[in-house]
Amino acid sequence: TAYVAANRYQLGDPAPYFYKTTDFGRTWTPIVTGIPVTEWARSIREDPERAGLLFASTERGVYVSFDGGGHWQSLKRNLPPVPVHDLAIKEGDLIAATHGRSFWILDDISPLRQLADSVLAGDTHLYRPRDAYRVDWGGGFGFGENAAHPVGKNPPSGAVVYYWLKTGGAEVTLDVLDSAGQVIRSFTSAQDSATRADSLRADSVKRVRTDSLHRAGITDSVKVDSIVGDTLKDADKAWPRRPSSPPRVPAKAGLNLFAWNLRIPGPAEFWGMRGISTQGPLVLPGAYRLRLRVGGKEYVQPFQVRPDPRGHAGTADLAEQFRFLKQLRDTVNAATTTIRTLRNARAQIEDRLPSLSGGARTRARAVADRLAGIEDSLYQIRNQDVEDELIYGQRVTERLSSLGGMAESADGRPPRQVYDVFALFAPELQRHLLGAQAALRDALPGVNAALKAKKLPAIEPRPVELRAPQPIGN
Repeated sequence: TAYVAANRYQLGDPAPYFYKTTDFGRTWTPIVTGIPVTEWARSIREDPERAGLLFASTERGVYVSFDGGGHWQSLKRNLPPVPVHDLAIKEGDLIAATHGRSFWILDDISPLRQLADSVLAGDTHLYRPRDAYRVDWGGGFGFGENAAHPVGKNPPSGAVVYYWLKTGGAEVTLDVLDSAGQVIRSFTSAQDSATRADSLRADSVKRVRTDSLHRAGITDSVKVDSIVGDTLKDADKAWPRRPSSPPRVPAKAGLNLFAWNLRIPGPAEFWGMRGISTQGPLVLPGAYRLRLRVGGKEYVQPFQVRPDPRGHAGTADLAEQFRFLKQLRDTVNAATTTIRTLRNARAQIEDRLPSLSGGARTRARAVADRLAGIEDSLYQIRNQDVEDELIYGQRVTERLSSLGGMAESADGRPPRQVYDVFALFAPELQRHLLGAQAALRDALPGVNAALKAKKLPAIEPRPVELRAPQPIGN
C-alpha cells in the first residue's frame, strides 16, 4: 500500500488530490472524502504503528483518517488556519511544518492509535499510556508569553494518562500501582473541603460582581466575563497561604487528560509554610499500572517508567537516591505533621481559655505558650515574606528539607555532604519531636482536668489545623 499527495493550485485548480494504491501502483484510488474541495493537498503520512491511520496536510490545516483514507475529519484543535507543507511522526508525536507559523507538535497520538468504535460505544475507556521518562520537560529561557512573544508549551512532565468518559460528572479515581500491586499515588475528581468552599465563595462573589456590573450598565457578556473572571490567585495572596489542594483528575464527557509527575506524595503542608519542599521523590524506573475507577467498575493499563536516556546512573545508585529522598521526606513529614498537631492543640486551648479562670487559666495559657515555643524550635515562624528569609535564620526542618534539592539535582547517588548534613540535623529534629510528644503527653492532662471540672470538652490533639495562623510582628 502506498499513498501520494498532489496539487494543481498553480494551474488554478484548488482541489485536493490524495490517492491510494494497493497493487504496487497499477491503479490509484482518490481518497478525499471529508476534505474541503478548496484545500489543495500538501502531504500525507501513515502511522508506522497502526496501519490505516493516516494524517494529511492541506493549505488550511491537518486531517486524520482511521480507515485508510476512506473518510477524513479535521484534526485542527488549536492549530490556526495555516498552510501545512509537511508532516512527520516521530516517537509518538505528530509534527506539522507550517508555512508562516513555525512548527506545531501534537504530543502523544496514543489515543488516536487506540481509538476504535468499541471505545466510543462503551461508557469508559482507559487508554494504555506510552512509556514515561524521568525527565522534567520544563526548560525554556524564562521569557514570559505575551501577544508579541508567543511561546510554545512543552508537554507535561511525567506519565500522561488519557481516558474516555461517555458522560461527565461521575466521581473518578485514578490509582498508580507499583510492580507489587501497592498503591503509591491516588487521585480523585472530587473536590476537597477547601476547594469546595472556594468554589462556593467564588460563585457568590461572581453573582455579586455580575449584578453590580449590570446595575452600572455593563451588559455585554464578554466584558462581564472578563471582569468577573479576574480573581486573585492563591499564589498571589498575602501570607499565610493555605496548604495546596491535591491534583484533581478531570471527569468531563469525552476525552480526559491527566499528567502524573512520577512523584510519590510529599510531606504534609501547613498554613503559611515557607522554605519547605512539598515534593516527594521521583519513582524508580520500572513497571507500573494505572487503575481507573468509575461507576463501580475498574479499568487497568500497564506502563513503563524509563530512566533519563541522557543519564548514566546505574540501577543501584538510583535506588539509593530514592531511598534517601524517601527517608528525607518521612523525616520532614514527621516535623510538619507535628507542627499541625501543635497548632491544633493550641487552637483548642485558646478557644477554651475564656471559660477558665484563675490558676487553671494561667496554667492553660502556659501550656499553649510551651507548644508555640516547640513549634518555633522546629520551624521559623517569622518567615512570612521573601525579605524575612534574609533576617531570620532557618530552623532544623527547613535545613533538612533543603537537602532534597541537592540530593536530586542529578540522577545518581547523593553526594557525601548530603549524608553528613542529614546526620548533623536529624538528631536535633528528633529531640524537638520527642519534646513535642512529651509536652502533649504530660501537660494536657492538667488542662483537661480543669476543663472537665467546667464540663467542657477535653483537648484532643489531631494533625489538622483548625484555622490559619495570625501574623507575627517582626
